[in-house]
Amino acid sequence: MRRSVRVACLHFVFGAASISGVFACSAEDPPAGGGGRGGNAARDAGGGTGAEGGTAGASGSSFGGSSGSSGFGGTNSFGGSGGFGGDGATGGDSGTGGDSGSSPGGSSGTSGSAGTAGDAGTGGTGATGGTGATGGSGATGGSGGTGATGGTGATGGMGATGGTGATGGTGGSSAGGCTGPALPPVSDYGARGPFAVTRTNSTGPSSQYTMFRPTTLGENGFKHQPLSWGNGVSTTRDLYVELLTTVASHGFVVIASNSSTMTAQLVRDGLEWLIAQNSASGVLQGKLASKCAATIGYSMGGGSAVGAGAHPDVRAIVSLHGLQATSGNANAPLLLVTSTDDGFVTKSGYVQPTYQRSTQAPTLMATLERPGTPSFAGHLIPLGNAGDERAPMVAWLRYWLYGDQGAKNWFFGTDCKLCKSPWTDIQRKNYTWQ
Repeated sequence: MRRSVRVACLHFVFGAASISGVFACSAEDPPAGGGGRGGNAARDAGGGTGAEGGTAGASGSSFGGSSGSSGFGGTNSFGGSGGFGGDGATGGDSGTGGDSGSSPGGSSGTSGSAGTAGDAGTGGTGATGGTGATGGSGATGGSGGTGATGGTGATGGMGATGGTGATGGTGGSSAGGCTGPALPPVSDYGARGPFAVTRTNSTGPSSQYTMFRPTTLGENGFKHQPLSWGNGVSTTRDLYVELLTTVASHGFVVIASNSSTMTAQLVRDGLEWLIAQNSASGVLQGKLASKCAATIGYSMGGGSAVGAGAHPDVRAIVSLHGLQATSGNANAPLLLVTSTDDGFVTKSGYVQPTYQRSTQAPTLMATLERPGTPSFAGHLIPLGNAGDERAPMVAWLRYWLYGDQGAKNWFFGTDCKLCKSPWTDIQRKNYTWQ
């Protein structure tokens, strides 16, 4: 779908800077930027509930229970109990797994080998094998669960003792599945965070990007999440310095294209370059949580951020007054912000359709209520420091990327901060928000 919006003339003054010009833009669904849908941020949060161990086969081998599927933000669960080891045969067929030495004897053959213990489920406990024939081989211990210690091998001779199931690994600490290091708590998400910020010009792909990052990187093993920003149409990153500096002061490394005609590909190119710096020689080497990225943007750049959100390493997306986008491909929790007085990129014409198209990722649309008739001026809120829209943006990033529980009350429950003045008409879906 293609929309054309023409504005004859624009003149506005922001802070100490004034910009004037003519806006003529074609609002078009930005390209998805490539990349298949990766695991949903929230689905990576914790391990699912392990299934029960399987029944041993006729040979006495048994398999541990398989792990369950993870859900968005699930609580770390212990896996099912490991299956019971089969009986070591003296003669005839081994009995059903778990019945110790209960199978009837047949003709006495060569001493039976104890069954091989199945893989231990997450947190499962291996059962004691049946009594084997004289000289039976010891059962092999079950393999460890994710991030866990492997099972203890069994002893030979008499009936082998099954391996002890491994302890399941601990799931990520954040709601979105990113195991982020702890950040100092904050009470005002719109204020500067705990990090001093350094700006680097002429960097990124073809030196056409600007970086905003914490001045001190990797202190005490801290890993910084990479973010890629998209500018609004006919604007550059210089109109968002205070906003991007505030975001970076909360520990994020932000790469911003210098282009005034944003696309999803430009946002994605900046992100991929930034992620690559984690393994390249330089100041960012080893300092980034490269699998916990985010895409953010405004207006045309907001739609571009949603399109680039299909990248498999993206774990959070923010679009401020964004153009329509293919949000059905979003790979991560999506925050859409608009206002009642935006008469340029209207809620009904642009933001609501993007919300409706999101069918899988956790999605929240927040509307800032402001007095006055909708106009172009209402579209300019994100310029400079983004005003009242800055705090929920930072809170969203801190919650989904760092697991900051202090930010949760911005979005969850019936009394959340975005559920009341100066916010209105909150819409949420694809997640348990209560």
